[in-house]
Amino acid sequence: MNRFLSLAIGIVCLCGSAYMAKRTIEFRRHGEVVSGEVIAVDRQLTHGEDGFDLSERTQVRYTPRSGGPPLEMHTQWGTAWIFHSKPGDPQSLRYLPDNSVDAREDSWLIDLLGPVTFLLLGVGGLTGSLTSSRPESVLWSSSDD
Repeated sequence: MNRFLSLAIGIVCLCGSAYMAKRTIEFRRHGEVVSGEVIAVDRQLTHGEDGFDLSERTQVRYTPRSGGPPLEMHTQWGTAWIFHSKPGDPQSLRYLPDNSVDAREDSWLIDLLGPVTFLLLGVGGLTGSLTSSRPESVLWSSSDD
């Protein structure tokens, strides 16, 4: 990977990290926490070079504190080897009071994992530590002997 591409990826990742951190702080500071109920679980089994992977995402129904009709949200796909949900399980959600439709799982791990991952990728890109696993083909080379 050339230096320009590494810098571009680093800058984009740092901007993404800053945006994700800003949203996380906004949800943590101003968000309201409600308990929802899992109403459906989607599972998928995939096969790749690394073997099998079982993933699931849940559909959660919740009612905002301000009242109104119940709303539903889908969580992100996650590994089902570690976490396993079934319909009827409670799940904690967080949403902003002015936009109760935009909800997310209430989890410190999820809130911190995204910004930290993008921060590390951004620092790696800026320092030129990101490398390609594919060998580069040399189109031209010069040597001053």
